[in-house]
Amino acid sequence: MNVLVVGCGKLGSQLSSVLSKMGHDVAVIDNFPEHFDGLSDDFSGYTVSGVPIDQDVLRRAGIEGCDALVAVTNDDNMNVMVCQLAREIFKVPRVLARIYDPPRGSVFSHFGLHTICPNNLSVDAIYSMLTDHDKVKNVYLDSATVSFDAAEPQPRQVGMRLRELCAEDSGRQVLFGLLHADGNLTLAHANAEELVGQNDRLLYAKVID
Repeated sequence: MNVLVVGCGKLGSQLSSVLSKMGHDVAVIDNFPEHFDGLSDDFSGYTVSGVPIDQDVLRRAGIEGCDALVAVTNDDNMNVMVCQLAREIFKVPRVLARIYDPPRGSVFSHFGLHTICPNNLSVDAIYSMLTDHDKVKNVYLDSATVSFDAAEPQPRQVGMRLRELCAEDSGRQVLFGLLHADGNLTLAHANAEELVGQNDRLLYAKVID
């Protein structure tokens, strides 16, 4: 899948690195070139520096041929404007905007814009852990099925860095992230320095044939 990620902050860089690792074609746009330093060393995608709502910048990043766009800058309005451009002008099939203000998500949904809110995601993750619903989950992406499985870390893994666990990935199963006891999720990539805690959960992703 060709994915365009707008915003290369902490979330954008981690998301881009994970998508690239899973074999997707990824392009990243950010107004500040130094933000690309946050991408993992094995990131194989394409980076474009510029204002995300500039149509020429979007074209340079390959928006006319992408299957999905995710806007994860720190500006809610910027994310929504980019998604509107992607959907209305460039006819991108799937667009997703990150927002920080939950009530605004309901407003944007009435206009057909899909949004994610970090606050709501954390609440969902906590509820999932409390009710023991964070076992195997399947996500369907076109003709592919991705299975996510949350597992307690082995004793030897407690205190290790995420990047060290990433190096142990084998086959089609990869470490997707670290689900913390407080419900927050840290995405795994080759430069992730996050330490694995005893009460954390390791989230693995596997493509099912």
